[in-house]
Amino acid sequence: MHTVSGKNLSIEEVEDVQKWLLQNSISTHRLRREFSDVLPLAEVLKRDYPRLIDLHNYPKKSSVQLKLANWETFNFKVLSKFNMTLSRDFMDQLANGVNGAAEVLLHEVIRLEKRQRVAEERNASLRQEQAWEENDEVKTVVVNKQVGDGIVQVPQKMILYSLYEKMTRDSQAKDIIIEAYQQRLAHMENIVQIKTERIDELLMQMGKIPQKGAAGEASSCYLAFEAKDTARKRPSLAPISSADPDSTT
Repeated sequence: MHTVSGKNLSIEEVEDVQKWLLQNSISTHRLRREFSDVLPLAEVLKRDYPRLIDLHNYPKKSSVQLKLANWETFNFKVLSKFNMTLSRDFMDQLANGVNGAAEVLLHEVIRLEKRQRVAEERNASLRQEQAWEENDEVKTVVVNKQVGDGIVQVPQKMILYSLYEKMTRDSQAKDIIIEAYQQRLAHMENIVQIKTERIDELLMQMGKIPQKGAAGEASSCYLAFEAKDTARKRPSLAPISSADPDSTT
């Protein structure tokens, strides 16, 4: 059983606590006052252990004696389940809001969370190994492995060669199916392209789409016709004769 008592945290440990507070959206203002009672800690731990913690057992208190009673209850019902306990003197520091006590408590909570994650990962690995051992197609053999300057023996999982061959055949069959679908897709895309070009050609023949160069030729013809028409309508001017009496010299 790990007993938590008052101590001075290092700079790195204080930084870990600050990061943990930010990750859990907990304000650092009035920290020792807020954590003088057990309720804020109970709310944090309940997110990970909802069946273990009942918040109705820890109503918010205002007096030091009632806060201390809350800590004693939480210490017995919850923290002892994690092989951790708070000393009487440390619980008294928390209830009185002694400077630095809340940080020490939260640092222990961070260590508890790390231990729980390691335990869960180890249990998951053991369950996986047990499942492998129960499978007749998987065997555990001991092989020699180079570690530094020495040779050590380590266990290694092996599967039957017949199972490997079957998996290889299945993989090759899937590759053949994928290649066939890719070829079929390319063929369909080619058909769509041909049909699209044929549709554009038919629309062009029906006059729905102007042919290339038709617009330019029509514009040239219009300009030529306009020029001829303008020349036709322009009045002719006769040169002035020198014998004309109205002319001036």
